[in-house]
Amino acid sequence: MPEFFGLPRELRDMIYTSVITWSLPQPRREDTEDHRWRLILEPRSIHSGEFGCSYSTDTIPGTCANLLACNRQVNLELTQAIERAKRQGHLVAKLDCISVDESKHAFSWLSLPIVTNKPTEHGGKANVLASWADRILHTPQRMLNLSISSRSPNPGRSISTTILENMRIDVRIYGNRTAKWSSNRCPPERTSWAVCAALKRLFDGDTLMRPINATTSPGPSSNNIIIDELILNVVSPNTPKNLWLPEDYPLDVATYGVVHPRTVAKELLDMWNIIWTCEEFKGAHYHILLERIKRVKICLDGETWRVRELGMELERGQAERRRIAMRGIW
Repeated sequence: MPEFFGLPRELRDMIYTSVITWSLPQPRREDTEDHRWRLILEPRSIHSGEFGCSYSTDTIPGTCANLLACNRQVNLELTQAIERAKRQGHLVAKLDCISVDESKHAFSWLSLPIVTNKPTEHGGKANVLASWADRILHTPQRMLNLSISSRSPNPGRSISTTILENMRIDVRIYGNRTAKWSSNRCPPERTSWAVCAALKRLFDGDTLMRPINATTSPGPSSNNIIIDELILNVVSPNTPKNLWLPEDYPLDVATYGVVHPRTVAKELLDMWNIIWTCEEFKGAHYHILLERIKRVKICLDGETWRVRELGMELERGQAERRRIAMRGIW
């Protein structure tokens, strides 16, 4: 440690930044076919639109949760680096999605940054540590560790909600429309519901979406995770544009060509209307997403295309329901 503090502050800041923004490389398409990926093929998954999805079972290393409790100087400098990275938009939880033939979708975590643990219940706390160390170990900035439920069996301990300020899902397009129906008979809007399935597993504390020290122990209940801003970023395929299908081409028509990125973006936008209205089973099944996500930003190659304020819409709907209930009609 003395050798580390002997480095210039600028160099230490570079090290801090690399630690808190570290990310795994994106997997290749062929990587998703080995034993490390759990493939969902249960018949009941057809109804939820998850049939053909796969999840990486690899764990990812933690970043700086332990460093925050190292000593006071590291805590101070690292906290400052965290605030700088947050202002620059670098603290983003990254989930990769490989969409193959609009039929199979492979999900894997690339990074889980520092997040906020917001207490939802006050409780007592034993004063057994020095004051500065106690503040470090109970700092609101923690690693997102879904393998440990925040519902403590000790009633004296507080229950916290994990808040991801920013989460990004990169949807990378591969394959060809001609293979869309070869192994999957689900309805054509598959990419949107595959994304919903992954998010629901995250909110439910499912083991497939808890990559840090993943175990078979139960995860936290759904009210422990909230996403302030979800970024759904559609990445254009490497295929030449003359092979892209028109953006208004029907999703249920199989023909030679690659789905247009804007078609996928529209699909990701339209699914929220279905969830809001609960018009079909999927809408009701994924209704929890409206309660756990405050804002959705849909992007095309990193450029913002549409934004939906789900939290604001939910508040307006609840206010209207209360107003009607007060009139005795509800």
